[in-house]
Amino acid sequence: MKNLNLYKKLTKRSLESLKKAGLKSFLTLLGIFIGSATVVLVYELGRGAQASIEQQYSNMSVNTIIINAPSTDGEKSKLGIDDIPELMEIDVIENVAPQLTGRLPVTYSTNTVSLNIFGTTASIKDIVNLELLQGNFYTDDAGKNKDKVVVLGYESTQELFGDNFGNVVGENIIINRKNYEIVGVLAYKGGSFGPVTIDDSVFVPYEVSERYILGSNGKFNLNLIVDDFDNISYAQELIAEKLRDLHGIRGSTPEDFRIRDMGSVVQSAQESARTMSILLWSVGLIVLVVGGIGIMNIMYTSVLERTKEIGILKALGARDNYILYIFLSEAVILSFIGFVVGSILSLLIYFGVAQTGFTISFEPVAYLISFVSTMTIGTVFGYYPAKKAAGLNPVDALRYE
Repeated sequence: MKNLNLYKKLTKRSLESLKKAGLKSFLTLLGIFIGSATVVLVYELGRGAQASIEQQYSNMSVNTIIINAPSTDGEKSKLGIDDIPELMEIDVIENVAPQLTGRLPVTYSTNTVSLNIFGTTASIKDIVNLELLQGNFYTDDAGKNKDKVVVLGYESTQELFGDNFGNVVGENIIINRKNYEIVGVLAYKGGSFGPVTIDDSVFVPYEVSERYILGSNGKFNLNLIVDDFDNISYAQELIAEKLRDLHGIRGSTPEDFRIRDMGSVVQSAQESARTMSILLWSVGLIVLVVGGIGIMNIMYTSVLERTKEIGILKALGARDNYILYIFLSEAVILSFIGFVVGSILSLLIYFGVAQTGFTISFEPVAYLISFVSTMTIGTVFGYYPAKKAAGLNPVDALRYE
């Protein structure tokens, strides 16, 4: 109990010394709390970016291959729905679905909203694992017969019919001045299929979207599912060979298609997010180290200014570990206050960023990481000056002017 009371008095003495330092203590705190807040925000932004990537590609299997149709030297690509039967002959290809997409106004009654138009075949239901909330998905016969039918994504239904929509199967919507009957509504899916959000889409038979809705203005690509991830590279080689032959591409003539496997795309996106997080982490740690150097500087200054005081304390019988405690506790107190202020600052910034719609994830573990980092750096940089103060010779300290 006696020792406890003594250390309470020593801690109080440390607090009084920090108050006397005034501006010096405040300037030191700046580096500490900015670094502490940076560590938290970097972690939360990194996790937010990772979650955004996972959501963006959540509906795409790593076994998915996407073939785009970019123009080559101003020439339109020959990639089209007629390539599907030939591609399905490749032994490792399980399924293929065309995709023609664009964004257009869609009207129900007096309500008009802009939605994604997703022209595709019935096979997309299995490729993306779509579930129906109401009705059924259209069949391939609907495309062959040019039936004007649609399946609505969950959010598309909400935007057209309101949040508490009832059974909308059989209702008609207008796209490009033509009526389309709703045959199904998808359950909420979340995420997207490539760049297109499924819940915000209107699914239309491919042939119908090509002839009546999007035509040459739509963005075309093919989605393929490979039977095994290990066969991705093999499948890409066979696909390229098959398409070059179908499109009459010979020698060094540029290809009018681009093949991407989603496993590589997701990995690349994750690596980019990870690299950015590491860079930002480095910035946060550098700021903390600078704050730690600030603590060391103010502690050295304090030791010099209080040399005579240290000599008096030692002459009165104060042990070295008491002197060490006084100065080291000053560094710890500064670090702790810096962490608390930094945490409050990071919370304010978090809520501000979240209001803008930018992806950021609240992560309690980030505050633990920040606490450990801040306290460790503050203690390490404060220890040496405290050790020097504790090691002063009392006679020399009393003579110091």
